[in-house]
Amino acid sequence: MVPSALLLGGLRAAMAPSALRFQRALRRPEAAQQECLARVLRAVAGSQQAARIPGFERIVRAREFQEAVPVSTPDSVVADVERIAVGEPRVLTGAPVVRFEPSGGSSGASKKVPVTRELLGEFHQALAPMLFEMLSRRPAVRAGPSYWSISPMGRKQGRTPGGIPVGSVEDSAYFPRFLQPLLARVFAVPGAVAQLPDVESCRYVTLWFLVACEDLAFISVWNPSFLTLLMDALEVHGERLVEDLERGTCRPPGRELDEEVRAVLSRLRFSPQPERARMLRQSLKEGLSGLALWPRLALLSMWTDAQAAHAVGPARRRFEGVEIQGKGLLATEGVVTLPMFDAPAPVLAVRSHFFEFVDPERPEAFPRLAHELERGREYVVLLSTSGGLLRYRLGDLVRVEGFVGATPCLRFMGRADAVSDLVGEKLAATRVTAVLDAALPEAFGGTRPRFAMLAPEWEAPPAYRLFLETDAPDDRLTEAADAIDRALREGFHYRYARELGQLGPVRAVRVREGARSYEARCIALGQRAGDIKPTDLHRQPGWTAHFTSGDTP
Repeated sequence: MVPSALLLGGLRAAMAPSALRFQRALRRPEAAQQECLARVLRAVAGSQQAARIPGFERIVRAREFQEAVPVSTPDSVVADVERIAVGEPRVLTGAPVVRFEPSGGSSGASKKVPVTRELLGEFHQALAPMLFEMLSRRPAVRAGPSYWSISPMGRKQGRTPGGIPVGSVEDSAYFPRFLQPLLARVFAVPGAVAQLPDVESCRYVTLWFLVACEDLAFISVWNPSFLTLLMDALEVHGERLVEDLERGTCRPPGRELDEEVRAVLSRLRFSPQPERARMLRQSLKEGLSGLALWPRLALLSMWTDAQAAHAVGPARRRFEGVEIQGKGLLATEGVVTLPMFDAPAPVLAVRSHFFEFVDPERPEAFPRLAHELERGREYVVLLSTSGGLLRYRLGDLVRVEGFVGATPCLRFMGRADAVSDLVGEKLAATRVTAVLDAALPEAFGGTRPRFAMLAPEWEAPPAYRLFLETDAPDDRLTEAADAIDRALREGFHYRYARELGQLGPVRAVRVREGARSYEARCIALGQRAGDIKPTDLHRQPGWTAHFTSGDTP
């Protein structure tokens, strides 16, 4: 077998030209962004979308683009996406859509983001310099295999009525095609593991390969709680894994006889690993430690900003002594920032897409461009890509922490729109309202309770609480919470977070004088009484303690 160090050295060399172009672009972001805009316009030319934009063929400069093209949202592109899904060509772009990726929308359940080869090329413009810098600045990462959690665990693949695939199959799918075979050879966990039909079996098989990999050097996950839950599962199933490693078998708990699970396992190789079994048994006795199991582990990559910061501590405790690098802001729709070790915050992916930045204090003004941002100010991101999304409002709020060259470094501050996002569930207020309006009257005899509100709580795991003011018996409240949880699980991101165990179920909490108590806390949080509006979804945690403290009016 070719050593990982040799393969990763070759990968680093392959990334070098793109990394050099990125470094040059950091000094001239205005020129780099003009090139991105020209590429986006070429991708959209000849499409139905272009035909709807007056004077599209005459657009060249950013201001012309802003004047001619309206801001779009996940909901505003639904009709076009559905036409693509049934097989209609040249809707948003001239090029065909090669697959859809599921993503959360602001009001419905799941949305589908169209992916073209041109859009994948824009992802490469960011991922290549990011990977090059990591391999160059942290050479220990080149010493062994890596675990990349890119494809969601337990997610089944599908196709639209027009035959377009939904979801990527391999973790390397966002990298250039010529590099994918090389990447597959340095992944500690085979990509086929993602084809397992449920989260628990996928997690167990993932752990088998990770524990078997003595020289694991790098772990990349998204939310830190994903990694914590993985280690929790290792603790729960540790003895079973010891036996499987000794024998060269793999028996996901409760799924040994499942035909779909067995079909995936039959395509994987499990050979006896007695030394690693001994190491795991010893580690279980002494308390699981990441460095004890993987002494060459050099770097963890995960979200560290906004809501994800709450989950960094537990992950850090599992991997004491291992460096953590925060991820940039990467959405299903595109790459906004990428991490750099010496930068004050992740740097704008200035060669990937065309970006605009809305000033929340002046939303009516023309959005600013990348070279016009000011240090210390916050902005909402608009994204235009070669996948056909034009002036697309991501809903992400970023703050300018500094610059590399002349390009801004942006820290993710959270969602700018009315979305609660503890662990990636992206729960929108409009979605919550629709669910409560449908479920509560059915549960409570045709009417909604006097007070009803959903809000998050940072528990173990984080979860949402349904606060209700009603005289109905307790079992009715429980039934209502269960119904709402089921309805919310129709959304891709909420369901995924629940299946992974990153998010607990909705639980009902009975409240007294809900409206007055709600007002009292809103005032305590700094709102003026005249500005307080009732809400079905409040994104601030801590409501359980407030409503049950006994000190409320």
